[in-house]
Amino acid sequence: MDITLGRKAVLIIDDFQNMRAQLVQMLESLGVERKPDMAASAEEAVEHLRSRRYDIVLCDYNLGEGMHGQQILDLARREGWVDVATVFIMVTAENSMEMVMGALESGPDAYLAKPISKELLHARLLKALRRRAPMLPVAQVLRQGDTGQALQLLDTMLSAGRGERADILRLKAELALNMGALDLVQEVCEIVIRERPVAWAITSLGQAAMERGELPRAETLFRQAIVVTPYFMAAHDHLAAVLELQGRSREAMEVLEEAAGRSSRSLPRQRRLGWLAMQHGEWGLARGALRQVIELGKPSGTVCAEDFFNLVCTLLEMGESAKAVNVLEDMQQSVSDPTVRWWLLLGRLRMAAVDQGTREAALDALDALMLKAIPPIDIHRQLIDALGRLGEVTRAELLRQQLPD
Repeated sequence: MDITLGRKAVLIIDDFQNMRAQLVQMLESLGVERKPDMAASAEEAVEHLRSRRYDIVLCDYNLGEGMHGQQILDLARREGWVDVATVFIMVTAENSMEMVMGALESGPDAYLAKPISKELLHARLLKALRRRAPMLPVAQVLRQGDTGQALQLLDTMLSAGRGERADILRLKAELALNMGALDLVQEVCEIVIRERPVAWAITSLGQAAMERGELPRAETLFRQAIVVTPYFMAAHDHLAAVLELQGRSREAMEVLEEAAGRSSRSLPRQRRLGWLAMQHGEWGLARGALRQVIELGKPSGTVCAEDFFNLVCTLLEMGESAKAVNVLEDMQQSVSDPTVRWWLLLGRLRMAAVDQGTREAALDALDALMLKAIPPIDIHRQLIDALGRLGEVTRAELLRQQLPD
């Protein structure tokens, strides 16, 4: 097991040149032989991560414009650029609750507060490498899509006492859950829980119960996980999901509102909160959540036209039509999705219900676009609703008749 720094491939992500130079100097004095790659922005970081696999990533949390460190880590994991063998350390000059919660939720190997000493950097790197290095064979077979072989390797590691037992069991449960091996999930998590209650293990049991359709049991398990570790945010998200499945959407909204208050940097959480708040007419809550979705999603390209449209509808409900116009303009500039023209049209139709002076122009635009293309099914339904709000009963009925059975 190689836990030396010598030939490790390192990427440094920091928008300050002096900090990048300082980290390079520290790493060289600690024995890193290969010159680290450096990125001065999130965009440069993504290009490096996409083109090369790194053993160690040192990433500043606040990178100015564009994505922050948490979003880079989330994206890198989602795309497979950072895996179970990669050491990812967050570097930050901030110590706000929002930053700390974001760092904890993303789960980097460590986060270091500036100014950083060489001794502390060395200690954190060695500790992280001891955890990650034994996972290299597992990472290699997972890259090939062989989950079964990965599970066998994890069992071998457990038998040989190689690697961090807690990490191995957690990854084993995660892989089993992904492949639908629910009995194995239960077996692994019960081993962990017999030793001590751990939030991730209780939550994984809850997920398995959800997959089996055991919704009351899943709810109980998610609530237990939150009691064990109130800041384990995945338990909050799964609790909200199981409440929705039981038809208790207002309770789900309240759970997500509390969760967003604890950790506000999760785009999926804010998106779901915004949607639920809209369904219950909680327009102020919806506005705040949807604004967060757009703020978080624009730098990483994960915002969609529907997010802007939902914010437009919310602002119109609150009587803020001028702000709704600005959001439509922002949508046009920020989203490249081919369906954006339909969402813009929907926004104009909803605006026309408030400003009758724009009614004819919006309807003419609808007729022109319908001659050129067929709207996607979800937009088709939204068009029927928007036309109904305008009192265009005949148009709405014609569209309704075009829906597939």
